[in-house]
Amino acid sequence: MYVGLFTIGGGMVAIPLILQEVVSRGWISEPTFYSMVAIAQSTPGPVGINVATYVGFEMYGIPGALIASIGFVFPSFVIVSSLASLLRKYRSSNLVIHWFYYIKAAIIGLIGYTLFKMAQVIVFHTDTYFHVEWKELVLLGVLGIIFYILRKKPWIVILIGAALGMIFL
Repeated sequence: MYVGLFTIGGGMVAIPLILQEVVSRGWISEPTFYSMVAIAQSTPGPVGINVATYVGFEMYGIPGALIASIGFVFPSFVIVSSLASLLRKYRSSNLVIHWFYYIKAAIIGLIGYTLFKMAQVIVFHTDTYFHVEWKELVLLGVLGIIFYILRKKPWIVILIGAALGMIFL
């Protein structure tokens, strides 16, 4: 419930909080967590709830998945339901506009931190020093070029990436 309560800005913002909670408690290792994030991003639905559900399932099976999902969604649901009428009334207020402006900056920072930590663990295989795996960087570059060419069809890039990853990595 802690993550669902203090996450503003979408599922990617929840990733650092979920990471901190599950890794610091020793429930899941950091590389395993990032693999879960990758799988959660490739499944339909918001990534935050997908990761929470996956972690809950890994820990305690279906009951864990249900409890993690409810615990992730319930606090936000209550807060949004409670504040919806106030937000409609005051959304043109300068205070509210500025508050959302600064919240967006914090969200960008959290997403950037998540990207950096994932690259550190997944691409460079470390938390303390950078050891570059050239095959993974080449694959990342090739997929980036393919994605740029096929902007309207990201599912093709996902399939190509999965196939190339299975073949070369």
